[in-house]
Amino acid sequence: MLGAYLLPLRDIEGVLSRDKVNVKVLVETPLGFKNVGLEVVRYLNDKGYRAYLSGQNVWGACDFSVVGDYQYVIHLGHALPPNIIRIISGNFRVRRRDFSDVIIIEVENGPTVLFSAIYYEPRPELLSRARDALSNFIKLGINPFIAYSLPYKFYAQEIAETLNAPIAPGPITGCFINFPIPSTVLFIGSGYFYPLTFKLLKPQTTVYLFDVFRGVVENVDNVYRRYLAMKVKAIQDFNSARSVGIVISRKPGQYRPDLIEALVNRLRRLGKEFVIIDLNEVSPDYVNNLPVDAVVNTACPRIGIDDLDRFMKPVVNAGDVLKSNALDLSNLLVW
Repeated sequence: MLGAYLLPLRDIEGVLSRDKVNVKVLVETPLGFKNVGLEVVRYLNDKGYRAYLSGQNVWGACDFSVVGDYQYVIHLGHALPPNIIRIISGNFRVRRRDFSDVIIIEVENGPTVLFSAIYYEPRPELLSRARDALSNFIKLGINPFIAYSLPYKFYAQEIAETLNAPIAPGPITGCFINFPIPSTVLFIGSGYFYPLTFKLLKPQTTVYLFDVFRGVVENVDNVYRRYLAMKVKAIQDFNSARSVGIVISRKPGQYRPDLIEALVNRLRRLGKEFVIIDLNEVSPDYVNNLPVDAVVNTACPRIGIDDLDRFMKPVVNAGDVLKSNALDLSNLLVW
């Protein structure tokens, strides 16, 4: 336990305690959990480890450090889905172990990476407000399926019990859902990133977001339609581009060199000039300055969806280019 958050600190320390002397540990977190990362670093230093806080943002379990001078990397706050495990295993020789709320990936000639959960501890006043907000929602005759991202697990369980509603067997991520997508989803969390995953995989699904901290329920359809319009424009602008950069990312769960040959063949058939560009972070700061008319993104497919309004040139995903019909929008998370 760490303040308002629940962490499996004893499980983490149980893994680290095998060789405490001169062990360097890197603690990395998403942007919103840097304060938690700082407390974990303090905790580990008090226990005799040499712990460092990563200043880098990490966007998902696909995005972790493999810096050689750390024996352990503690990656906090992200679920590790099977599609990312497959990519990591294709890029490294790894061994996986599960240890309660911690998934351990041992990278050959690299660090041991601990993917650890962070859970919000449910606050009674927020649960009370949730019951009030969702009682009106249920009075409309809506019978939702409860879904959540990893940090909101305990909020989701409390709300599902209150509503007597079915709940997902595990957390979703921005690129993977591990259960059949139902017709109506109530996502427990904050922000649009995770609930939009349902719409990107199955557009006909009705998805509601319940923001735990704001106490507000909203249908995400308008946001989805805005993203869809940006996606269509990016594809149309890409079709008019003459020179194209195929961007590969070195992030452990995003590095897809296996896509290059198929993309090269496709671009040749389309009569486009191309260059392969090696990047770590596929972000506007880098992409906007590339000397090409358009970019094909082989990294996280959400880059070619969520971030399109931040790019000054069209960015499409590898899946868009390799489809027989690029404007087939029935599943936008094709890698």
